[in-house]
Amino acid sequence: MELLKISESALKVSLSREDMEQYDIEFDALDYSNVQTRRIIWSILDEAKRTLGFEAVRENIYIRAFKNRGGGCELFVSRSAASKEPLLYRFCDADLLTRACARLENCGICGESTLFLGDDEKFYLSLSGAGGSVFLDEMGDRVKYCEAFLSEHTRRLCDGAVEKMAKLK
Repeated sequence: MELLKISESALKVSLSREDMEQYDIEFDALDYSNVQTRRIIWSILDEAKRTLGFEAVRENIYIRAFKNRGGGCELFVSRSAASKEPLLYRFCDADLLTRACARLENCGICGESTLFLGDDEKFYLSLSGAGGSVFLDEMGDRVKYCEAFLSEHTRRLCDGAVEKMAKLK
């Protein structure tokens, strides 16, 4: 395994085929909602902290994985500063919303969450203190957080939305 600290907030991890075998994982099985994958990632991040001083904050990391030709993979880990402004995601349907909430809960991404229903009949999920996640951008659209928009064009459905909606999946 090779660890390269790109910057104070970015890390590159190169895993060989042998490293993947040692961790007993295949590239196609990498899924952060899987407990084994999370343990492997945090083991690697603990090593990066010990050897490189790379400090990862659990709810504010983004991981991109790419398969390499030798049977291993490259992981790019980036850390973002915690945002004081809530994040707002728009979901076209309830299925995508419940799947996103279930993944957030499975990943241990916590914080305050509020669900709104818009005049456009789309769901809006507000996340405070939780940070975002790459998969949220795949399931919903990140939109600029605006209190005025929420108060004028949406109806609050519930607080604690991630936990409540995750139970519906």
